[in-house]
Amino acid sequence: MKEILKSIDRQALGERLQAARKARGLTQQEVADRLQIARTTLTAIEKGERLIRPDELMLLAQLYTESVNRLLRQEVNPEPFVVQFRAALSQSGSNALAGGTETEQAIHEFQKLCEDYLHLETITASPLHQKLPPIYDIEGFDPVKRAEDVASAERNRLGLGDGTIANLRKILENEVGIRVFGMPLPSKIAGLFAYTGRLGACIATNTNHPRDRQLLSIIHEYGHVSTNRTKADIFILQAYGRMPASERFAEAFARFFLMPASGLQRRFHDLKQAKKGNITPADLLALADLYSVSFQALVLRLEELRLLPTGTWDGLNQRGFQVRKAQNIMGMSSKAGSGEFELPYRYRALAAEALNNEDISEGQLVRLLRTDRVRAREIVEEFIDRDVIDDEGERRPITFDLSLPLTETAEA
Repeated sequence: MKEILKSIDRQALGERLQAARKARGLTQQEVADRLQIARTTLTAIEKGERLIRPDELMLLAQLYTESVNRLLRQEVNPEPFVVQFRAALSQSGSNALAGGTETEQAIHEFQKLCEDYLHLETITASPLHQKLPPIYDIEGFDPVKRAEDVASAERNRLGLGDGTIANLRKILENEVGIRVFGMPLPSKIAGLFAYTGRLGACIATNTNHPRDRQLLSIIHEYGHVSTNRTKADIFILQAYGRMPASERFAEAFARFFLMPASGLQRRFHDLKQAKKGNITPADLLALADLYSVSFQALVLRLEELRLLPTGTWDGLNQRGFQVRKAQNIMGMSSKAGSGEFELPYRYRALAAEALNNEDISEGQLVRLLRTDRVRAREIVEEFIDRDVIDDEGERRPITFDLSLPLTETAEA
């Protein structure tokens, strides 16, 4: 490690160490005391003026709950990502969140997820192909009307028609090239979005929120990808006195994309005909479940399309209708959020492949998957196809290789 430290960019390493320290909410003096060095020495390390020793780096990695390998990755440059979010926080209108350590830690962890994903793609030679939408101009347009146009254009571009969408996260990753993570975030934050030339477009949604709320948050951020993806976004619930045009666009884009008018109208009329006009809250709950949106979002969308009388949602509220209780009765309890890290299928597959190829250790796998050793092994086993007999006559597991051409995969 001494030779690596001698050749590494000291200033870049110092910036990463400083970002990791701040993300843990630690002062320079607190860290210096743990390392039993002077604060000025730590300052010099973070400025790149003093070469850090291997034992000091090991201690800092443990203190910051970082891996040494990640801290030493030469390609990592956190500053552009962090700068984007500083601007987003300052413009969010939420002073309580803007300086919050919890928010800063969440942003730092989000960046780590994006960088870890890119690292897995690099070591497995499996780059994510980006087919991002064109930048749609919304300046000078009515944001709601423009949102409907853009949502329709994007659904057509992706070949989705006007029906419901199954496994939207996979579509966004495989067909658009957006990395979508689930992670626990502060309660007021619904989602995060950032884009850099190196990391591409990345979205994180709050797994503490109900799953239907998470899906709306993902598509909200997708709206920003479609209009101004070079600007990071922090989707904060109830953050605005008067919502800016960009946020009104993103909110409208989410409901138009998930519940296109023509498809929803057709399904509603079919339902109404089958029920002879007697639509019940249970019918609407089932329809909301079909579209993977919240009951409130569906009812308000039906009001917007004049399929339900204006004020239907308010009337249900006044009568004390309890959505979550009704969902539980109907067996929809899975709508609750997990409050845990939810990593993309492809991310987990690449991690399993990297372990199988001996590109990472089991300890690194545990860190990459944000879980314990037992669960990490279970995840890897999900990607093991079968056992084969090798040239030495030994039985060994085969894990599929995402980088292989289809012809080679078929022959295997």
